[in-house]
Amino acid sequence: MNDPETTINFRDVSFVLPGGRKLLANLNLTVERGETLVLLGRSGSGKTTTMKLINRLIDPTSGRVEVEGRATVDWDPIRLRRRIGYVIQEIGLFPHLTIEQNIGVVPRLEGWHRDRPD
Repeated sequence: MNDPETTINFRDVSFVLPGGRKLLANLNLTVERGETLVLLGRSGSGKTTTMKLINRLIDPTSGRVEVEGRATVDWDPIRLRRRIGYVIQEIGLFPHLTIEQNIGVVPRLEGWHRDRPD
């Protein structure tokens, strides 16, 4: 059952590289609308893999990742990424733009009104 307040949901999610190296194992995690979550851990602990699963840069090997009650594999990747909004670290940033301008790229592309609530 989909809870309208649940924004991101991981259900027994694993990600294994083709050679068999497991990067994430049986992750269960729910993020509610408006909640702030910090992923904190050592290098190699799965933080980046988790984020890539949310924005569909990679798909889970097993389990299910949902955004707004819908499996990420059922979303068009571009629509999903524009819907959730995210900023890539380091090389994904436009070096000639400020932080604010980098964060605002997608809203500008989508024509969002400045007072948009979400």
